[in-house]
Amino acid sequence: MVETKSAQAKKQFYADGHTLPKCVNDGCTKDVVVREWKNWSIKSECTSCIDCRKNKKYTIQNNKKIIKKGSKRSIINDIIIHKKDFCENFNSHLGFKCPVNKEEWSNFAESLDLDHLDGDHMNNFPINVKTYCKLCHNRKSKQTGDWNSNKPSRRKID
Repeated sequence: MVETKSAQAKKQFYADGHTLPKCVNDGCTKDVVVREWKNWSIKSECTSCIDCRKNKKYTIQNNKKIIKKGSKRSIINDIIIHKKDFCENFNSHLGFKCPVNKEEWSNFAESLDLDHLDGDHMNNFPINVKTYCKLCHNRKSKQTGDWNSNKPSRRKID
């Protein structure tokens, strides 16, 4: 049986000594989800946190989204969700202004990405991860070269 490119990439990832980063959410100790092994495309959250966030299985305390222990069988600690409900470039800190008003983001929750400021998807420390709309994320990534598929944190098996 011929091994798929995805299976080859996964095998190579571990053979090169890599390990999956932990979920970006404070209190979560699980490995993140891999979107696509072929390109080492790695998400910033684990499956349980993504599910709880998308299905609003959290409470809000002190302006923070908290996934309570036991919200899902696999949630064993209280977890603070890192992803915001708005583009963090509302103050133009990327050098350009976000075209969407902060108050309008409730209608576009799925249009928000978690961006790794240093371009390394393995670096899931919360200080390295910001929430940007797809427009700001795309522009920032093109300006900084983060989109480059030849960067060290990405790998494509030919």
